[in-house]
Amino acid sequence: MLFRSVGLSILAVGLIFGVGALLWQAAELSSLSAISEQVARLKLFASVIRLLLIVMLAALWPWLVDLAARYGQVDTIGRSQLHALRWRVVAWLSIIELMIGQDLFSQFFLATSGSVA
Repeated sequence: MLFRSVGLSILAVGLIFGVGALLWQAAELSSLSAISEQVARLKLFASVIRLLLIVMLAALWPWLVDLAARYGQVDTIGRSQLHALRWRVVAWLSIIELMIGQDLFSQFFLATSGSVA
């Protein structure tokens, strides 16, 4: 079990470095305006993917908790606690998505920084 998690961690780090190298190469080969346009085009798609992942987590949460309990990773008390945490986790992920992903902070500050008079 330990070797599998270490192997998956090494795989994740390798993938991160690979994607980073590809993005670095792409950034050096194209101009900053082209990259900015590409990010602007993909922003809606990325938001939809993040929201879909949050919805999938909410839908699959009971199955994932039961799967973890079946493989002995969680006992019965932990299982009931994890079932109770489902909507709290989904709420926090949604708040983080609104604040960071949808840029609610800057929109709030732009709305409140207008003239007072």
